[in-house]
Amino acid sequence: MRRMNVGVLLIGLMLGLGGIASAGPKGWGRGIRAYPAGEAFCVSHSLVSIGSAIVIQEGRCYRIGLLRTSTGTFLAFLDPDYHLPPGQLVRLRTPAGPKLRGRIFYLVPVQTVAVIPVDSFVLVPIRVEDRGPQLLIVVTDRSLPRIVVRFEVRV
Repeated sequence: MRRMNVGVLLIGLMLGLGGIASAGPKGWGRGIRAYPAGEAFCVSHSLVSIGSAIVIQEGRCYRIGLLRTSTGTFLAFLDPDYHLPPGQLVRLRTPAGPKLRGRIFYLVPVQTVAVIPVDSFVLVPIRVEDRGPQLLIVVTDRSLPRIVVRFEVRV
């Protein structure tokens, strides 16, 4: 009788833990998505940058990159139709620079100084974490310092 109780208890624990394990990825991974460098990130609701009050328009897609100038480092929201190979560094003082500048829609300042040269732009891989009222964009390029930009989601 005791063996049967232990067996039933073990089966119950295994089924219970299996249910928790299978619910984990659905619950945790639903609001997190990774984007390789150059892949379009589409905004479903208006985003307001916390700290700089820059409003990112909803209903559009953007390619995300880092822009470094003499005034600072910025998370840049680029026109998705502008073709630029991921990882290619564009110097703003070359003929490609003015073309690129005309295709950048938003510049959100970041506190971290990126290790890309001054007056240059590069597409970066990102991870977008949807936390309900907040959305985080995390630059996941290992050659760069950790950059996290927080946005307030406006419905």
